[in-house]
Amino acid sequence: MNSSKSTPNPLSAGIDPQLQQQIDRELTGEDIDKLMEQDPARSVEPGDSTLQAASNDSSTAIRHEFRRGRIAAIRGEEVFVELTDQIAKHQGLVPLNQFDRAPRIGSIMDFVVDQIDEDQGLVLLSREGAVRQTTWQQLNRGTVVEARVVSSNKGGLELEMIGGIIAFMPLSQIDIHHVKELEPFVGQKLVGIVQEIDRRSKKVVLSRRQHLQQKQQEARRKLLTELETGQTREGTVTSLVDFGAFVDLGGVDGLIHVSDLSYSRVENPSELLKVGQTLKVKVLKIDPEKQRISLGLKQVEPDPWAGCSERIRAGDQIMGRVTQLAAFGAFIEIEPGVEGLAPLSELSWNRIGHPKEVVAEGQVLAISVLAVDASKKRISLSLKQAEGDPWVGVERRFEKNSLVEGKIRSTTEFGAFVQLERGIEALVHISELSDKRVASVQEVLRVGQSHQFRVLEVDEQQRRIRLTLKPESQRPSKPTEPATPPVQAKAQSPPKDLCGGTGLGGIDLRNLTIDDIK
Repeated sequence: MNSSKSTPNPLSAGIDPQLQQQIDRELTGEDIDKLMEQDPARSVEPGDSTLQAASNDSSTAIRHEFRRGRIAAIRGEEVFVELTDQIAKHQGLVPLNQFDRAPRIGSIMDFVVDQIDEDQGLVLLSREGAVRQTTWQQLNRGTVVEARVVSSNKGGLELEMIGGIIAFMPLSQIDIHHVKELEPFVGQKLVGIVQEIDRRSKKVVLSRRQHLQQKQQEARRKLLTELETGQTREGTVTSLVDFGAFVDLGGVDGLIHVSDLSYSRVENPSELLKVGQTLKVKVLKIDPEKQRISLGLKQVEPDPWAGCSERIRAGDQIMGRVTQLAAFGAFIEIEPGVEGLAPLSELSWNRIGHPKEVVAEGQVLAISVLAVDASKKRISLSLKQAEGDPWVGVERRFEKNSLVEGKIRSTTEFGAFVQLERGIEALVHISELSDKRVASVQEVLRVGQSHQFRVLEVDEQQRRIRLTLKPESQRPSKPTEPATPPVQAKAQSPPKDLCGGTGLGGIDLRNLTIDDIK
């Protein structure tokens, strides 16, 4: 494939334009003939017994020729063949692994002569080439052939087919995926499809990629007819993405969504899987029109929620690990694959704006089970209930008029909330911040600041504590009622005389009788 416009290569005539562009890019202006001529494997070096034998040994004249023979015996991994047209009375030998199944003794088959061992008196045969007899008369575009890689160059692979036909396989046609190293292919037998052929110059272009794609499509069509929802299949992980993993089921790729990888929470598929890993998956959904298959990995394992209501009951005190924080609460794993939710209101006895103020992801802590609904896979949890109610006995711990130390947690227009203990908050009103008028709470107190306060009031039932910064001496005392004057006994005055005196001749008129008057 010469890059010169004045000397077109005969092989280029009739080549598919897209393929021609790929080959031109890979050869970067080189001609196939030149590349093959530069190949050291094409020249005979001194001491190369194989190539020397090819030129000197007359037996090579029948190399790669086809022979018919009868299966005589099978011993271990070797099959002995009686050739119908004996070559100097030699017996044929072919490896057993070249048969799809062990051949029947006495059956007649075709073979290809690979080599003649004069010392052993054996003809080394090949079954693989015989099933694809390739001659120039039979060779056409689209023919599937088998060839052995004899060398590699910067443009691709050079191969030798049955009968000594030389073929070239461009780099882009070696595999479905990009190939970086060519040297490992040397010596291997590859199956490819004839894409271009020039009988005059005896040049052939092969594509293994096209053959692999055809096999993949055939396997895909067959697999799609066999797949059913609910089946368990074995597959190989081909790629990992943020939202899941693609698995090859044997010609068809399916997707395992990240939510179907495990009953436990998974942030990234790479936490569980790696490319090339073989695993069993369950077919969840099939879309024949779009040829999309949804797979599940966790569905192969038993559901951890089964029998959960028997193992976990309301009121239980258990341990759990925080797996995720949300604005409305914290998700806590209490068993592998079993998560519960602790709402924001159940994380602390104090008022909090976000769970991160109390817990962190990965933290292991004691929690209390509030409710279990296994049918809906929901468990309600409480962190504050597991810690116990801190308000119990608060009136004994914080007596009225006692001095306490507290930390300012938040401020409002009317005062500040002070944390005295874990779960115990008190309020200091703005009017209790100073004996002078205070325009703003921030003038006196700031969030995070610790200060000493005096307890004004404690109400355990109402969960309320009032504090003050004012000294006790500056608090107004209650007005006292005026003292009641002592009741004085009235002096008894002597009875007045009827005539204005106190008596009559010293006689008490109150005791006066009629006889006395007389």
